[in-house]
Formats: sequence, structure tokens, C-alpha cells
Amino acid sequence: MRLSAEELASGRLSPDTLELAVQLIKVNGYVLFEEVLPRAQVEELYDNYVSILDPYVEQHREEILNPNNGFNDGTNHVRLYLPFVKPFCDEAVIANPFVTEIVDQILGEDCFMTYFATNTSMPGGKNKQPVHADTSSRYGDRHDGNLPIVNLVVNYPLVDVTEDNGPMEVWPGGTHLHPDSWYAPNAFSKPKLAEHMHHIKMLMPAGSILIRDDRVWHRGTPNRSDKHRPNIALIYSANGPRTGTIQIPHETYDQLSTKAQRLLRKELIGYPVGEPKH
Repeated sequence: MRLSAEELASGRLSPDTLELAVQLIKVNGYVLFEEVLPRAQVEELYDNYVSILDPYVEQHREEILNPNNGFNDGTNHVRLYLPFVKPFCDEAVIANPFVTEIVDQILGEDCFMTYFATNTSMPGGKNKQPVHADTSSRYGDRHDGNLPIVNLVVNYPLVDVTEDNGPMEVWPGGTHLHPDSWYAPNAFSKPKLAEHMHHIKMLMPAGSILIRDDRVWHRGTPNRSDKHRPNIALIYSANGPRTGTIQIPHETYDQLSTKAQRLLRKELIGYPVGEPKH
């Protein structure tokens, strides 16, 4: 979807767009708004991120790219938790109004942010990730009913995502609607099923916003370009027990909007900024 000039100027979704986006997530598992963040902001985010990523990967290369490290098993996909500093903690990223309108509608206004990280497909990968969901079962093998959406993943690509630089592949239209037991360890193999199911590559311009149910099946693919393909990755969760992981100094928290403060209210407020880590 492309937002209208009026929506981009006002920072608000029209009632029709909001309703359509919410229903697309419920039925199809995701919604994509193309090219929302200004290019200048995206380039600043990319440059600042690479200035952290490259020395970090160099310092931890053996550990990160070890073939026995399941998350990076020949894929050259790197997850890096971000420090809560500008430009990453800009309000347009952590509390983007186009996102929060949808998040509030689906998860309720008491929801909160629980994840502040990146996922980068680095050049040189050889393998695709296994098809997976970003969640596990809440009730193991015991519950055969579909449950409400609990977590929404939000991705901001910092470069144009093309066929060549490691686009995420998604299995839309129902993989998020399986019973809870389908996300338990004893569930039938998702990769085996996925071989025979329709899927699409999430190609999108830099600065787009992808919002998806964390149960949607997906996988990363190898990056055959010579440039990193990073996403900023946030997760918003329905209200419930929460032990914070994002370290936010008091002076930073105090400068946030009321909305952002509420989203981050269960994090580690008053702690020094955390170091990047994978």
C-alpha cells in the first residue's frame, strides 16, 4: 500500500486506510506501507548503523558467523540489538503514528514495545534460513484453537530490498491462523509444508514499514549484492507480564513523547545505554 500525500503530511491514517490495514494483518498476516520514512532519515539510520555493525562483526566474526550458530547457519544473517540512542530511538521509529494507530487497534492501548534490534542480511551468505515463525506455542500441544494476535513485528528496511540483496520470503494468507499447537516443538515441519505452499518475496523501497503478526511463516534469503541489507526490527506486545531488556537513561526517557514513554514503561528506565550485542 502507498499512503496518500494527505496521510503523509498529517501523520495520520485515514479511517479507511486504518481499517484496511488492520483487516489485512488479521486475514493475510501483514501489511506493507511503501516508502514512508524520508530518504534522508533512512540514509542517516543506515550510516549510523553500519558504523556500529561493521566493527562489531569484525570483533565477533568467529562467533557470529560460526556455521554451528543456528541463527546464522550459512545465511550470513546477523541480529544486533541496538543501543537506545539517536537516531535509532527517534520518535518516527519507535512510536511512528502510522504504526501505533494499528498496534493500538489490534493489541490495545495498554500494549508496549518489547524488542529493539536489527536483522541484517550480509553479503556472502550461501543458504536460506529454515521457514519459521517468530513465536512459540503458548500452551504447547494442549490447545488446538487459534489465539488472538499477541505480538506485532515492525520492520523498517534501511535500503531498497531487491531480488539480489536478501529479501525476506513470506508465506501469507493463513500461516498465522493455525491453532496454537502448530507453534509447539512437536508440530509438523514448517519447512516441509512450505515447499508446497505459495510464498512471496518482500521487495520494498527503503523507508517502508512492514507490520506483521509474529506467527507468519517466513525466512531470510542470501544476500548476493556487495552491500548490507539491514532492517530495524521492533516488536509490540499486548499487555501482560514483562521483564524489560531495553536500557534507557532517565534523561533520554524524559525527553520522549507521552506515547513513547507509555510504550516503553516496562523497560529498564534509569539504566545506562546498553552496548550493541547479538
